[in-house]
Amino acid sequence: MRCALALALTLFFAPATASAQTPAAKPASAPDRATLIARAEDAQKAGRNADALRLFLLAGDKYQSARSYVEAARLLRAAGNHAGALAAVTKAREIAPNSEDVLSAYAQLALATKQPLPAAFTLLALTRMHPAVALYHYLLGVALLGMGDLPGASDSLAEANRLEPDRAMTLLAVGLVSNNRKLYTEAKSVLTRCLELQPDSLEATAALAEAEAGLGNADAAVLHAQSVLASSASNPTANLVLGLVLMDQRKYPEARDRLLKAMAADPDAPKVAYQLSLVYARMGDDASAKKYLAIYQEKLRGFEDKLKILRSGG
Repeated sequence: MRCALALALTLFFAPATASAQTPAAKPASAPDRATLIARAEDAQKAGRNADALRLFLLAGDKYQSARSYVEAARLLRAAGNHAGALAAVTKAREIAPNSEDVLSAYAQLALATKQPLPAAFTLLALTRMHPAVALYHYLLGVALLGMGDLPGASDSLAEANRLEPDRAMTLLAVGLVSNNRKLYTEAKSVLTRCLELQPDSLEATAALAEAEAGLGNADAAVLHAQSVLASSASNPTANLVLGLVLMDQRKYPEARDRLLKAMAADPDAPKVAYQLSLVYARMGDDASAKKYLAIYQEKLRGFEDKLKILRSGG
């Protein structure tokens, strides 16, 4: 996408029909800030999102309007352009670095573009500024989970759940953290409650399958995993679960294939790389086992580096 943040204002002039007796018409003046933003909002309400985006970006550029950049970012994100949305909200942050709306939008876009470290820095500030807002504790928990800080993620999610109990999105995140900490009984309990609140959640069903596998309930794990794969064949957690069950059954080639599907869908997941190193070792493929063990160790070092930066304050 071309640089939408550099849109220029187009001025419209009256037709050049002047004569000696009729003075030339003066060019129309550019719309002021309020008028331009109002036009953008009207376009958005009418469903003309392309016009709304152009006008919001124009207001941001011409009048240094942080609010306009945030609205543009929301439109870009809704259209699936996360990189453009992050660029727009970064402009807003340069203008209004302490705005709650700007910081919240920035953090969510950083998470959407798989940048948990800047998201975590921003959310730490938001949780200090607004400690009673459950959303910020939840998002901080998600960011810390993405960085491998499982105790920190657990604490943040516990606070989010205390402030706003029994929200499905929070329970799902708690379940994911519990699975990663191998607290499978706790994970099963909280994910079961999550599915009571949101029965169609594929991610919660896949996470429940992982908890069942961790508890040794292979039949239940396979049943949940297959129900997810029927709707989403590339789901990384469901493929991981089937890979784990197949490994326990010593069906190593089939397990490898499932784990490779999981890796393709979620290349950042260390535990998939680790399981691939194990399955290749059991197949006698030492070269591949070493390759995936090295990938696993590299991912862990990446987590450790991010946590060092976060704990040192950047």
